[in-house]
Amino acid sequence: MMSRISRFAAVTVSVAALFAGATLAEAQTRELRYADFGPDRGTRAEAIKWMDAQMRERSGGALGLDVTWGGTLLGAKNAIDGVGNGVADLASVVPVYEPGKLTAWRVSDVRQIADEYVGMMATYELMTQNEGAAANFAEQGVQYIANFTTGPTQLLSREPITTLAELEGKKIRATGNFGKSFEANGAAAVSMSQPDVYQALSTGTIDGTAAYAYVIDSYKQYEVASNLTTIDMGQNLGWGIVMNARSWSSLTPEQQTMMTELGRDVTLYLAQKMYESRTEIMQKLREGIDGNTIAEHEGDEGMKKALIDSAEEAGMSWLQGAKDQGLDADGLLAAFDEAVVKYKNDLEAQGYPWAKQ
Repeated sequence: MMSRISRFAAVTVSVAALFAGATLAEAQTRELRYADFGPDRGTRAEAIKWMDAQMRERSGGALGLDVTWGGTLLGAKNAIDGVGNGVADLASVVPVYEPGKLTAWRVSDVRQIADEYVGMMATYELMTQNEGAAANFAEQGVQYIANFTTGPTQLLSREPITTLAELEGKKIRATGNFGKSFEANGAAAVSMSQPDVYQALSTGTIDGTAAYAYVIDSYKQYEVASNLTTIDMGQNLGWGIVMNARSWSSLTPEQQTMMTELGRDVTLYLAQKMYESRTEIMQKLREGIDGNTIAEHEGDEGMKKALIDSAEEAGMSWLQGAKDQGLDADGLLAAFDEAVVKYKNDLEAQGYPWAKQ
């Protein structure tokens, strides 16, 4: 018979083997550090979580994401530098917050495009197939992965703003071409990242913000501003997911192929979710969330046209800046316009791809 000591030793070996097996299984999943400056809620956060689940599934458990939310690892204004330097393996980045970096990506913000599917897929195609864009990413030590969008731009404010006269002198949070457009039409544009907008609206530091449905919801901006004016400006398309170039190179060829396909699928997934969520979020806001409701206003045609025209004009200033950096700006803009026409025609002929599922 086995002695008591022998039985204890056998049990110890078995337990050790069990923990060793668990440790080995955990080690088989390489979790890539992902830095996001936004909160762990909303449509964009849902897309990042979907990406994580799909990465684990498609890689057979070899790859996954370890996501840090709320700017704890990298903020909106240092994300490109941070991921390029390897602080994170992947990050959500917004080139307009870091001028002079990833300028090629900002070509997608020159035009005022309201449809999420058309804008996002045209941008994805250009960033993944244009040699000039690829080189621009490589200069910053990053690899383009997927695209985000804000959705169509409206105006959220503390008090109703429906005319150019009412807009005069107001402090409006807006960046890039939207900010230039508000400035051109009498407002004072204030640049700040989305996590700071809630406090600024609450204290009256700003009177309003260029707003998107999912941001109003996920950042709970409806608690501090109750007026939403329809101005139907375009969407911010120059932002999304990039990966550190060294981290990308460390992947196997099969994993790189998987990540390329996943990047396109994430872009399409978010286009669908953004399209669908706008209606759902607006209905929630009309009905009220925790006692907070939104009053909707229609901007008059004069204000809407002036803001859209000014944004388009401001967008064209991108050309010279891009040329100064040695980019083929005319070629990039022509290629982007061509991609937009392609996806508009595709949409008109076949409808949204998710509607066929």
